[in-house]
Amino acid sequence: MLNKAIKLYESGMTQQEVAKELGITQKMVWGIFRKAGYKCRVAKKRNQEGENNASWKGDKAGYAAHHYRVQKLRGKPSLCAMCETTTAKRFEWASVTGEYSNIFDYVRLCKSCHSKFDNVIINIIGERL
Repeated sequence: MLNKAIKLYESGMTQQEVAKELGITQKMVWGIFRKAGYKCRVAKKRNQEGENNASWKGDKAGYAAHHYRVQKLRGKPSLCAMCETTTAKRFEWASVTGEYSNIFDYVRLCKSCHSKFDNVIINIIGERL
């Protein structure tokens, strides 16, 4: 089992992945390596952004996840596109057409203008985008 574990580990797998492949726990893999005196590489975080994340839902993500993506990719808004204030306590990204998965469909608004914008949309189409 040691040789197979080492071969899998040296192929680039993590101890967790080796354990899953062998049907044992990661702690057992760690113990096998330690008893054999095998020097393990330093654990590094993998890229977990976007589609590399195991919880990625793509366009089926929720409202909050879409807004988080916009903020992550376009930054925190600090200027309102409607009233052009920079002194508001809170700025938000507002979806213009309701196409939440398109990060370029958002506009920077202060909290006050965002509420006004949403109320106009509700009055026009009878429901929130």
